[in-house]
Amino acid sequence: MEHYVELCRGAVSVLELGSGYGRMLRALAEPQRALFGLELDPSLLALGKRTVAGLPAAARGGVTLVQGDMQRIALGRRFERVLLPYNALYCLLSARAVQRCFRAVRAALEPGGLFAFDVWNADHLVAAGLSPAGDERALTAFEHAGRRWVVTERCQRARGAERIDVTYTYAPSGSGAQRSQSLRQRYYRSTELCALLGESGFALVSQHGSFAKARFDERAARLVVVARALP
Repeated sequence: MEHYVELCRGAVSVLELGSGYGRMLRALAEPQRALFGLELDPSLLALGKRTVAGLPAAARGGVTLVQGDMQRIALGRRFERVLLPYNALYCLLSARAVQRCFRAVRAALEPGGLFAFDVWNADHLVAAGLSPAGDERALTAFEHAGRRWVVTERCQRARGAERIDVTYTYAPSGSGAQRSQSLRQRYYRSTELCALLGESGFALVSQHGSFAKARFDERAARLVVVARALP
């Protein structure tokens, strides 16, 4: 979270792709900033609107939530920053879809604007392999509607090249039913993503193996990228 907050420091226009239940929007919302969230899933969009509604009036006044596809960004304006956090890029199931997304982001950025995303490092996955049924692991926790929710993630290899299915479970504190969401994903190697960025009109600014700016290599846990839109 801190990585994206710092990257957006001083930016007056920010777009988050795949804004989900609003965790990032809540951290980035501030007076004098135009903050947009683009989310395709209507149920997640509704959760995001609830999260934004709970913000102080001065912060939520600049937040706009829109239902839409990250491959076709049509918001009628440009942004200084576009963010695609927390593995959302892997929801695009073909290299062609990734390229459409990158080109849409390029068109949505101000000249010289920054595009940032992070995914788990697929280079390591290709080298080490993925077990047919991965263990469930804790991912994050957040406050929503007066309750604390714990999010867990379970990955499972799926049919098809470089395909996995990911199930997210949302468990509330105290009594109450859990909620689950399953997503089809495809992973990409770092070299493939960097090549697609270059083909889509970006120059790579940084590539790290963690949010703490660790050196990226095959053993890194994550791929954290910042790229600049070329003129």
